[in-house]
Amino acid sequence: MLAAFRRCPASLPRSISTSFIAPRVIRPAQATSTSAWRSTISVSRVSIASLHQSSQWRQHAAERYAVEAEVEQEVNAKSPPSNGAIDNAVAGGPVTKFEDLATRGFVHKNIVNTLTKDMGLHTMTEVQTRTINEALKGADIIAQAKTGTGKTLGFLLPVLQNIISKDPELATRGARPPRTTPGDIRAIIISPTRELAEQIAVEAQKLTRNTGVVVQVGVGGTQKRMMLQQIRREGCHILIGTPGRLHDLLADEYSGVEAPKLSALVMDEADRLLDDGFTREINEIRKYLPDPKKQDRQTLMFSATVPKEVVGLVRQTLKPGFHFVKCVRDDEEATHERIPQKLVHAKGLENMMPALFELCQTGLQSSQSGETLPFKAIVYFNSTAEASLASNVFRKVRGSDPRRHALHPAGVFEIHGKLNQGQRTRAADDFRKSKSGILLSSDVTARGMDFPNVTHVIQVGVPRERETYIHRIGRTGRAGKEGEGWIFASPLDAPEVRRRLHSLPLKNDTTLETASVDMSREAQLPENVATILSSLVDAHRQVHREHKTKAYMAYLGVFQGMRDKQELVDSLSGLTKHGWGMDEAPKVGPSLARKLGLSRVRGLNVGHEEEYESSAYDAQSSFSRRGSDSSYSRGGAGARGGYQGRSSGGERGGYQGSSRGGGYQGNSRGSDRGGYQGSSRGGGGYQGNSRGGFQDKSSPRPRGGERESRGRNYDADF
Repeated sequence: MLAAFRRCPASLPRSISTSFIAPRVIRPAQATSTSAWRSTISVSRVSIASLHQSSQWRQHAAERYAVEAEVEQEVNAKSPPSNGAIDNAVAGGPVTKFEDLATRGFVHKNIVNTLTKDMGLHTMTEVQTRTINEALKGADIIAQAKTGTGKTLGFLLPVLQNIISKDPELATRGARPPRTTPGDIRAIIISPTRELAEQIAVEAQKLTRNTGVVVQVGVGGTQKRMMLQQIRREGCHILIGTPGRLHDLLADEYSGVEAPKLSALVMDEADRLLDDGFTREINEIRKYLPDPKKQDRQTLMFSATVPKEVVGLVRQTLKPGFHFVKCVRDDEEATHERIPQKLVHAKGLENMMPALFELCQTGLQSSQSGETLPFKAIVYFNSTAEASLASNVFRKVRGSDPRRHALHPAGVFEIHGKLNQGQRTRAADDFRKSKSGILLSSDVTARGMDFPNVTHVIQVGVPRERETYIHRIGRTGRAGKEGEGWIFASPLDAPEVRRRLHSLPLKNDTTLETASVDMSREAQLPENVATILSSLVDAHRQVHREHKTKAYMAYLGVFQGMRDKQELVDSLSGLTKHGWGMDEAPKVGPSLARKLGLSRVRGLNVGHEEEYESSAYDAQSSFSRRGSDSSYSRGGAGARGGYQGRSSGGERGGYQGSSRGGGYQGNSRGSDRGGYQGSSRGGGGYQGNSRGGFQDKSSPRPRGGERESRGRNYDADF
């Protein structure tokens, strides 16, 4: 049974834990460089013991210094290759203006005109200055730089100029462009995510618009056949893609895609490539590339961090004498230290969505009154299923105008792994262009993606790794702009807050009233709080049961490492009952329950063996089962129909009721939505006796009569 509440203007007391480990920031000594545009790392040795109090931290710091020293040693092993024209420019100082690249003869004027006149760029950023000058000399480079600093142009410009230098007829776009084939690939750019690959491709197409150079993009989630047809029709000089699809194209002997003339290889977000386990694909890709001893090529590598794994890749890929361009200063205040960050302790899992909705609503109201910038937020979830469910719920919450969602004028967008590439690209483009919007996302947008003017990064649940939290926060406060970070932690997250998020400048926040409501008890609530809670439960009721089942399974996977399994099941029961309005939690297959160690936990809704042929749970957190949880019967002639009901003519239909007009288990007439057993006719409050209230013990679908089909595959994708 849903918890009962009653609207009233009284305030609800809250008790939020304020205990938190004080931030502790460790700043190694600043690296020095030999010139303004050539960085050779010189790491100062400091007393590790004075900075770190534990052996674990001492080891971590020592490894970091060892890595930088190792890169420094490689850098100094051999003098870089020489390009006389650019070497002679040293006396005049580094090239910092794009116009100077043309006047000094380093870059074709057609490209520079595109940069300055079409794209409106004139002055290079630091990472562009220090990479473009070196890369134009032909040297291999590993650059450590943060996202949002212009590094994409830092490798695209020298790559393009390199192609034109070897094939001058490509410098202009003629009426009859030179014949290009899939075997004319001169540069390959590897990106860890589809979104980042497409973002790079957009910039590359802008830069090459006035040249004869052809750019193609190859990513998963798109039809390989259509992509091959385009490459065969248009040809390709610069191929940008993800490791899996690039390997697929190069390994396919019938595709015609090959790179015997390859002159440049770029790996963007190298640390992410290795983190995501793309090492095997990258090694396979290199096997299909020409031998660098026979066909000289330049390799450019960009990485936010330089762990030992990246050093290993550097040794395998870069030529001796490469340059290490470090654009991350040791004394520079990082984004995750500079922007304000707030920690909200939610009473339970069922409070997370109301708190998120309240924060978005408050931010929109503040921006519409002119007090703050237009509200533009990225909301991160720890699983695809959670992001998908939140998107469905947010779109169904109606405001005062039933034709619009309650968060209008902010658009609601979603990006996660279960969408096809076309959907993800459209969502990214629409959110990027929107003045005010809310992007509900998994971690596919956490690194490398550039969304302008993001004012809020909101994380629902504690991420699996500290680095993930930091990269997510980096989506706001970019290019010196303002921003703020929020993270919502349930009681299940409490141990991980202390373990993973220590030393971060988090401050407890108690301003969100919905975060601390005990939804399992009667309480006196302000009207706005009661409205949010009732609206969200109503919206959850309208969402297809499959979305909620997938989210439930995803939560089981996210928290599978918890020792107290009873606490996990009890928390999920509270979520499904009080947050989603379900009479019982989704059923879990017996074999899955055994694998998760939940077979003997009280309150878990375990199905019978004959209902579940299999319940697979693997490293990718994929849950598949066969069987039907329940069936639904169609109601009367209402606009939506009833759920096992006798309703007729109601806007929504009745639930096991004899009502006309859509009351849930009531004798109401004419209520549009009803409230929670409410004392009002239009919206209702909590715990009352009136028309239009609902006390639903199940989760009806938006339309009566729909049935779950057998053979569903539930993939948590986290």
